[in-house]
Amino acid sequence: MRSFWLMMMIALLVGCGSSGPARPALNPVKGKVTLGNGTPLAFGTIAFEPAGGRAYRCQGKIGPDGTFELETSSEKGATAGKYKVYVSLPSNKRNSVPKKFQSDDNSGIEVEIVSGDNDLDIKLK
Repeated sequence: MRSFWLMMMIALLVGCGSSGPARPALNPVKGKVTLGNGTPLAFGTIAFEPAGGRAYRCQGKIGPDGTFELETSSEKGATAGKYKVYVSLPSNKRNSVPKKFQSDDNSGIEVEIVSGDNDLDIKLK
């Protein structure tokens, strides 16, 4: 009888290995963030919120030259789809960028990530 219960527990554990449908493929996404006067934004994080479809939230750290590379759940790339874009800034730098660009609802910036390589210019103007 003990071996029956042991086999039942093993069967249950093996059957619980899947956590749902697989995420769509990630596409390489890099780009540059510039301010209204054309200078690069040299700090913060750029965030992409899905605007519909099967897209997944992604983000990338903005480097000193304004460049970024997106990651989804710590994997490089983003799923294809439409996104609303905004920047997240350190508290001591929030006045460096107009407040509207710090929220996906207000930024007015929308992009579409396509299958394959993506190179984006995000202008905060």
